[in-house]
Amino acid sequence: MSTTERRMAARANQRAAAFIRFQMLGDHEAMHYVLSDTNDDPTAHLGFVTALASIAGILATSAYGREQALSYLQTVAENSAALHDADDIDRYFDQ
Repeated sequence: MSTTERRMAARANQRAAAFIRFQMLGDHEAMHYVLSDTNDDPTAHLGFVTALASIAGILATSAYGREQALSYLQTVAENSAALHDADDIDRYFDQ
């Protein structure tokens, strides 16, 4: 890995950690900034998403254990797929 790639990975980790912190604190303006900061560069966006997934995976495994974390993530994926394909997605949120 080159110095440039290491710097890009470090910046992605910084953004991901900030995003998680902002989400935990409910600071939506800060979250918007972090997301906007990555939208200008597809490589930065991919690095951010990868770092975010890595941190989230570690946190989920620490909190739930490996098998429960994998089960939870599978449920999220299945529910999200169902919502994506729903004819009237809003009815799921209006309840």
